[in-house]
Amino acid sequence: MNNILKLLVLMMPVLLAFSVNAKNYKLATNTPADSPAGELLQDFANNVKEKTDGRIAIKIYWSGALGEQEQYMPQIQNGVIGFGLLSSAALESVDSAFGVLNLPYMFRTLEEYGKTLNSDYIQNDFFPRTKNYNIEILGYLSNGFRSFYTTKPIKQFSDLKGLKLRTIATNTYINMLELFGAVPVPIPFTEVYTAMQQGMVDGAEGSLAGLWEMKYGEVVKYGVRTEQTRLTDFIVVNTDLIDGFKPDDARIVRNEMKKASILSLDKVDRVHGESEKKAVENMGAIITDIDKTPLINAVKPIYEQSLKNETQKPVLESIFALQDRKL
Repeated sequence: MNNILKLLVLMMPVLLAFSVNAKNYKLATNTPADSPAGELLQDFANNVKEKTDGRIAIKIYWSGALGEQEQYMPQIQNGVIGFGLLSSAALESVDSAFGVLNLPYMFRTLEEYGKTLNSDYIQNDFFPRTKNYNIEILGYLSNGFRSFYTTKPIKQFSDLKGLKLRTIATNTYINMLELFGAVPVPIPFTEVYTAMQQGMVDGAEGSLAGLWEMKYGEVVKYGVRTEQTRLTDFIVVNTDLIDGFKPDDARIVRNEMKKASILSLDKVDRVHGESEKKAVENMGAIITDIDKTPLINAVKPIYEQSLKNETQKPVLESIFALQDRKL
């Protein structure tokens, strides 16, 4: 017993030093822990803690436990919350330039998306603009293509007309649905299931994987693969917080998130494909494809509006140049 006490006394300074240096930081997200994004976030937090020897411990608050994105974003800006997941739609609400990333059919393939998000222009010129409102983008998590799931089958473009569809509360998404002939109904992400269950909406736009992963297949049975947008989730940090980290620790945080970004490209699409298959096999979901041409033609006015916007125009032109596309 005496030997044990002596050992504890000798170890006390080390334990105290560790407890003083260790810091716990909140990361707010509205995604569930068992989603592809959730798994990548948990790996990120684990790797940061391990490689900083416990100096930076990130506790993740899942499924909107700290509120919706528009609620916790100001808390990240003022430093109450250290880290968070913010979608390109959420960032559009404070910087219209991010609306370009939300334009329908901006990204036509996974390869085109990855090439754009990993480009020098996006990484070194575009992302830093968030520092103007005290947020640094550490990296992104691919979130897959968004389509529609509905209470009745959609066999052609005209079938969307008049449908009440849940969407994100941004001008880009609302305008897009209106051009599709649908009635946009902005509803928080955490309320989508209930809204469809109670008949408040006829469906929603989102990843078809949600039929399985979010159990939407319990209340709607039809999915149509339109792939109009590819919403991006950004992992952000309060700028004052990361600037206050030791240089080596800040480098670790940034590098670990960059690794997660690259991993997300293949992981998310692969897992989403598996989830779609499970929804069909286990929930009786019916997923179909339709001709996208009428949808692409319908949203041309959004691009015309973007070119008239002084903030969005240079971003749109730069991304199209990266993609070898012409406006």
